[in-house]
Amino acid sequence: MRIVLSHSSAVAPLARTRNNRTQNAVRLTKTSNFRQSHEFGITRRVAVKTRSAADGGAAYDPYGVLGVKPDADAVAVKRAYNSKQMLYKGEKGKLDDVERAYEAILQGQLSARLSGGSVSADVRFADRVVRSKWLPRPCASPMKDVVVNFGLTMACAAVTLVTPPQMRTLQVTIFAALLMVFRFFVKLVDVDPGPNATLDPAGATKHNNMRFARSFGVVLGTFIVSLFCTFWLPQFIVEVLGLTVPAWMLLHQEVFVSAACGVVLAGLVSFYR
Repeated sequence: MRIVLSHSSAVAPLARTRNNRTQNAVRLTKTSNFRQSHEFGITRRVAVKTRSAADGGAAYDPYGVLGVKPDADAVAVKRAYNSKQMLYKGEKGKLDDVERAYEAILQGQLSARLSGGSVSADVRFADRVVRSKWLPRPCASPMKDVVVNFGLTMACAAVTLVTPPQMRTLQVTIFAALLMVFRFFVKLVDVDPGPNATLDPAGATKHNNMRFARSFGVVLGTFIVSLFCTFWLPQFIVEVLGLTVPAWMLLHQEVFVSAACGVVLAGLVSFYR
């Protein structure tokens, strides 16, 4: 009996063999790619962790960078941030560390909100303004600025002291108050820069005018209150009650007023904004 093999029956086993080899090659390729990607992912994670450990350390203790306690409220964190910004003005590396620490604290507060954790009322309602924007708010200046402020006011008091008693007036004290107005304005420029003058010139001009008016209002208002308490009120009490005042106290009244007002104004400019 004669058996005739068709061309298709002879080719079919060969085609199946080739397909099996192709599938096995694809599987090997996928397995190899998966292993490479897995190893690369592990290597990358290790590298990131190593780099974070090398870069972090003390730099990524954000509360330590800003110099506040971990349980500090939003006002204290913002005040510390502003103080560090003024202290490291012109030092880009330190300013970057302060900015990174401040952002880390804000992200931590946001995570606490999203996770439903216990968040203090100061943090939960940090965006609410509960006082007038014209009232002074705590904001400590760097020590060098504190020294300059007190040095200027005490120098004016010294000028009043060395002036003969018959020629003493409050003009030097008023001059010291105007100096503190300028120092307060310079401080507001640092801690409250406002809109960008290039992107929003109208908004920047308005903000600068408001800042200048606030400097005059806060400092001169404090000066008037201090002058009333140290100069006019004592005179009124002495005249109404008919008290006897030593002559040396009357001769040095302007010196006392200048020193007292200087301390109050320097403290205002140094520790408030």
